[in-house]
Amino acid sequence: MTKKLTDRVKNLVSTLVLALLFCVTANAQDKVSEGAAKVTTHMKSQLSLNDNQYSQVLAINKDYLKKLDENPGATAVQRSKKKKAYDEDRDKKLKSVLNDSQYKIYIANRSANARVYKEALK
Repeated sequence: MTKKLTDRVKNLVSTLVLALLFCVTANAQDKVSEGAAKVTTHMKSQLSLNDNQYSQVLAINKDYLKKLDENPGATAVQRSKKKKAYDEDRDKKLKSVLNDSQYKIYIANRSANARVYKEALK
């Protein structure tokens, strides 16, 4: 009888752990999606993006924020190195989507935009 009770408790705990992991993952994805939408809306007004550019920039921003949100246990140096690589990748992708004047405006406002990206992950 004790074995049956122990097995039931183990099953219940396993189920609760899985449910908790699912909720945490879903919340992180929602945070990334909401943040990407906020950043992209800011960029739309700043750069006068058309609808096609908006959807492409949104996908780029989601990918970027998802990468930034990964590896929370990494050291500050590790995160800094990875962020630099992610920044370069994002800039390269944005350059292919934006026209020359839009990209120049984006580069000129990069430091101000960094605050918007940081806020998006809070």
